[in-house]
Amino acid sequence: MGLLKFRIPSPLPEPRVVDLRKSYVTGLDRTPSRLNVEIRKDLLVCQRGTTESGRLFSPWPIEGFGTPFVGTATLGERPEPYPLAIELARGRLNDVRNQLADWKQMGLRISPELEALMSDALRAFTKAATGRDDPATSLASAQSSLVLASEASQALIEAYVGQVLQNRLTTGKLPTQLAISLEGDPATAPWSSKIGTAFNAAQLQCNWKTLAPTEGKHRYEELDAQLVWATRQKLVVQAGPLIDLRSGALPDWIWLWSGDFDAVLGMAIDVVRQTVARYRGKIPVWHLVNRPGSTDILGMSEEDQIRLTARLLQVARQADPAAQFLVGLDRPWAEWMASSSFQLGPLHLGDYLARAELGMAGIALEIAPGYSSPGSHMRDLLDFSRLLDLYALLNFPMYLTFAIPSATGPDPQAESSAQVEKDQWPAPPTEASQAAIAARWIALAVAKPFVRSVAWRQLDDSAPHLYPHAGLIRPDKTPKPLLDWIKSFRSDVLN
Repeated sequence: MGLLKFRIPSPLPEPRVVDLRKSYVTGLDRTPSRLNVEIRKDLLVCQRGTTESGRLFSPWPIEGFGTPFVGTATLGERPEPYPLAIELARGRLNDVRNQLADWKQMGLRISPELEALMSDALRAFTKAATGRDDPATSLASAQSSLVLASEASQALIEAYVGQVLQNRLTTGKLPTQLAISLEGDPATAPWSSKIGTAFNAAQLQCNWKTLAPTEGKHRYEELDAQLVWATRQKLVVQAGPLIDLRSGALPDWIWLWSGDFDAVLGMAIDVVRQTVARYRGKIPVWHLVNRPGSTDILGMSEEDQIRLTARLLQVARQADPAAQFLVGLDRPWAEWMASSSFQLGPLHLGDYLARAELGMAGIALEIAPGYSSPGSHMRDLLDFSRLLDLYALLNFPMYLTFAIPSATGPDPQAESSAQVEKDQWPAPPTEASQAAIAARWIALAVAKPFVRSVAWRQLDDSAPHLYPHAGLIRPDKTPKPLLDWIKSFRSDVLN
């Protein structure tokens, strides 16, 4: 049994205690392992099944940046507790310094202001690490280092995105798809004229629940209408997720078969075969299976969900050999694995499917920071960049789907499973903050050459949806500020 101990400030308010219980540890493969977290007065005690060194990741408040997950440097077991704030400051500073060094070697130009931020962060960390005889001063210095390193991280990403996009645009606008997820019949929707030329692609919504509200009967009217509208708008077409393994996207009648894997598999094969064959040659890219191997659903084990995914890839390839089929992975940082009995995690699941040579053509990642499950805890942009680079090692094109909130509070059309975690954000989300944050995340994604497509998950807040307040159109059918930025970005950067 492995044991890592950390000294924490005491007493902590209850919300901070709840956050610390979400901590997880990663090893060399950067995948969280199962972890038992105890808080004993001023100690955070982490028990795990290995004695190998690892990095602890914990939600930690940073002034101006909310409460993102922050990682320590790689730590080994020792009898004496590590001071958590200092180790988190060390880890954040190391991450930024290492990425800065890597990108400078690749030719990134660094401003004097960024160099000054790095120097100030290092000075504050040195003061924290050498001042442990005065715990209050040491904690304040560690917090200051975290703030300065986070500011440097943001400035580093801005420099990277600006220079990479500038270099890539020298040969013309980029081919990256910027997609919007459609809902209902776009031809009759009042928002159809508002999205105009903001997007060059469309993701047609066609989950199992919509296609088969009644067992044995399939309905394609909405999907037909979306395909006609997208084709007339000359948008590149994607469709799906077709089999989305979350309760709100599955037909009500399927729960009668919960625990009967063979029955569920047979019905999933039927809807995949019929749907893909119906649109053979018309829909070139399918988001086929979403969220496999990340949660308990329909009584299926982790192995069952992987078998389902593999079989459906084979069936879809037979139905349309020319189409491309994607597997979607939610919560890609996999923080949920610290308390889950599942073993693979999204990165290793993607690698397993890739090695199995089942015809998978790409990986789709759902990025929903600052939401409760099935969203992800808040991260900073450098962590997002490192995540994309990690999944790029699978050597598949990447398709990203974003959801970022524009408000807190009740959203009558949202599913109850996801909530805006307002304490994770620097300030309660607003329409202005949605536009500012989404602009940085989308631009970073587009700067990565292996990202084939970026999609906004939700268009209209008045239609039923998963993530609260993540739409581009208000319930009164007027556009939010983010839509104007998307139009401008597409015009300036994308074909």
